[in-house]
Amino acid sequence: MGIRRSVGVAGAALVMTATGAALAPSASAAQSDCPRSYVCVWDNSDFSGEPRWKSQGNLSNLRSTTGMSIVNNGTSDPGADHIYWRVTWSGGQWATGCLHFPPDSNAHRFTGGGTITMNSAVWGGEC
Repeated sequence: MGIRRSVGVAGAALVMTATGAALAPSASAAQSDCPRSYVCVWDNSDFSGEPRWKSQGNLSNLRSTTGMSIVNNGTSDPGADHIYWRVTWSGGQWATGCLHFPPDSNAHRFTGGGTITMNSAVWGGEC
């Protein structure tokens, strides 16, 4: 999974690409709280409790001040089984990425101060 970030530096944009993402130990346990064929988003960065948002469709404009966690618990459906996400932090930084469906890497967490907005979580084809 690739992540693209934009961080403002003295009026200019710096773009960084990071590969791979460590999952919280509780990410796989969180899958049990996310129904099969759904994308689920938690209002925290540690997948704890019930997901605040869950859908078999696309999600947009989700906001949290305590971090976010996302799980793609989808099933194989060529052209529509991966989740493309975009988040923005209140400071203007943003990141994009794509989550596979299980058993591949299918979860990510977002931390940082201020408000985090998940601009979109959209179903699509292969990452």
